[in-house]
Amino acid sequence: MKWVSKLLLLAVFCSANVIYAQKSKENLKFGQIKPSDFDPTFYSVDSSAGAVYLFNNGKSSYVGNNDGFFSVVYEQHTRIRFMNKNGFGVATVNIPVYISDDYQTKLISLEASTFNLENGQVVETKLDKSALYTEVNHDETIYKFTFPNVKEGSIAEFQIKLNLPSYYFMPDWDFQQSYPVLYSSYEVNVPYFFNYAIIKKGIQDYVLDTATDVREQYYIRDKRNGATLGGNTLAVSTQATKHIWAMKNVPAFHAQPFMTSADNYVSGIEFQLSEIRMPEEDVEKVAQSWNKVSEQLLNNPYFGLELKYDNTWLKDDIQTATANATNNLEKVQGIFAFVRNNYNCIDHSSRLLSQPLKKVVQTRKGNVADINMVLTAMLKQVGLEAYPVILSTRHHEKVLRDYPVMHKFNYVITRVVVDDVNYYLDASRKYVGFNQLPEYCYNGFAREINDKDPILLRFDADSLKEYEMDMVQLKPDLANHTLNLSVNKTFGNIESQNARGIIMSTSLDAYMKAMQNQYNIPVQLTDVHADNLKELDDPLKLQFTAALNLNDDKDIIYLNPMLSDRILENPFTAQQRIYPIEMPYCPNQTYIFEMEVPDGYMVDELPKSARVQLNANEGSFEYIIVNKNNHIQMRCRLLMNKANFSPEDYATLRDFYAFIVQKESEQIVLKKNKTLPKP
Repeated sequence: MKWVSKLLLLAVFCSANVIYAQKSKENLKFGQIKPSDFDPTFYSVDSSAGAVYLFNNGKSSYVGNNDGFFSVVYEQHTRIRFMNKNGFGVATVNIPVYISDDYQTKLISLEASTFNLENGQVVETKLDKSALYTEVNHDETIYKFTFPNVKEGSIAEFQIKLNLPSYYFMPDWDFQQSYPVLYSSYEVNVPYFFNYAIIKKGIQDYVLDTATDVREQYYIRDKRNGATLGGNTLAVSTQATKHIWAMKNVPAFHAQPFMTSADNYVSGIEFQLSEIRMPEEDVEKVAQSWNKVSEQLLNNPYFGLELKYDNTWLKDDIQTATANATNNLEKVQGIFAFVRNNYNCIDHSSRLLSQPLKKVVQTRKGNVADINMVLTAMLKQVGLEAYPVILSTRHHEKVLRDYPVMHKFNYVITRVVVDDVNYYLDASRKYVGFNQLPEYCYNGFAREINDKDPILLRFDADSLKEYEMDMVQLKPDLANHTLNLSVNKTFGNIESQNARGIIMSTSLDAYMKAMQNQYNIPVQLTDVHADNLKELDDPLKLQFTAALNLNDDKDIIYLNPMLSDRILENPFTAQQRIYPIEMPYCPNQTYIFEMEVPDGYMVDELPKSARVQLNANEGSFEYIIVNKNNHIQMRCRLLMNKANFSPEDYATLRDFYAFIVQKESEQIVLKKNKTLPKP
């Protein structure tokens, strides 16, 4: 290995015995627990918490290995206090580690014990090593164990040490957990040869954030050929950077309504290797530019390599898909519909192929990358300009604008250009129409992967407009003592996708029975008709009727005109919010109500009309209702011009929705007109 010879040269000129001073810190040893540690009945960071992390400390350091270069050793020491049974869920510990064909993380050591105070004495129950088990997934192994003998008031502790055999990966660290943390620290020692981009997440403040230049010594051997390097161990002393970060009294992280992935907001640190700087060699840029990453992906057999091939074996499917096409747009529509309708997606979170495209076509199933890469290949095969686009879904995490951190991407769609118009396609979802995407794709930045200029794209929920309309009519039928209800309902694109999925997996009858429960009065929906149920490019429409009991023996009738689609509860109930509000789309919902007042009744009370704006032009709500000659007309509309709001907007947004909830709860009061003679 050429790097080893350079390191040997460096070692000749460097001191082999360098020690450095460091600031003293508390020496937290495993098992050193005193009876007084059980005294607190609560902790001020959260007096109601079911469990509290007393400390959670980690350390990652480079070490020389026996393969002629460097590895990373990761250590973690965690102590937890179980305050009551509500915190017992954290008694099971999961430690995920990355693996691949040439990368196998090794467990060096593990200690875990539970401590209880019995008759004034601290009693330790050690974890039986047979209780440690592993779960192996595609690209990670999860070490799992459960603390033994956990009771209310117990203190549990574990200490783990792992060897990560690659110099490419520095473990990330979360300071914030699902329960409050009294103290959390992370120490990282990085030799000069490696330069990392450090990405900080979350909003909690650091009590310690230092980077100190030190000197470290590394011992490197090469036993791969049965002998050590040059017959000796190579001792390399070099400058290193010692980072220490720490937080105190970190509150528990709780997901809130209208929030994308928690990974975006949990306070923590991520690392991306950006450079390798070996002696007397040019700096190797590990974090490549997007042009370089795009080139690598297009030559990767698990991504774009097969797009370069002459995939003539697709011709039969293409001929079937485009049989009725008369122009390029119809070809695209036909190919898209063919792939969507004939392939089954079994994994909607992947940026890489799981198998060769030919195997995907043979089995007619695969992950989202498999299916949309087949779509891209078919479009390219007919001479169209088509490219894969990688993005991150809302349940995953947000990607950075310019920095290619690849693990943040978990989804692939297709861009195709027809007559200078861009179309974005996802054939992995059965009920998604042409040039539509599932709402979870609207999560910020994305990248088109091509061999010229990998284009920065953006799919924001602010740009996703969801139009919905309900037209409701009530007409009295005095002969049958009923009010006849007639409803025409038009869904937006996103709700059309969701409703079709439910209807197709169950039945229209089952869907309508569930809809009945949304009405504010007992109702039996009949004469149901669905338009565009299978025309996926168009909004779904439902028409139905019902007969409501008039109760004309009563002197007063109360009726809420918002028979359905009413916002029953304010989604923003907390007094404060520290995280952004991220709605999935911008609703544009219109509800139109018409009613003929039954003979013998008069309108006694009518809700007042109202209009309210949200932050000038960011949203609006209007409730307009009039009575003309015993004919009531009402129009209610909620319009949001943006979906993402800062925490500073929270109070205004909460008050806005509180007004909507109150207004939509108001009722029409009908009163018998006693001046009319009885028939």
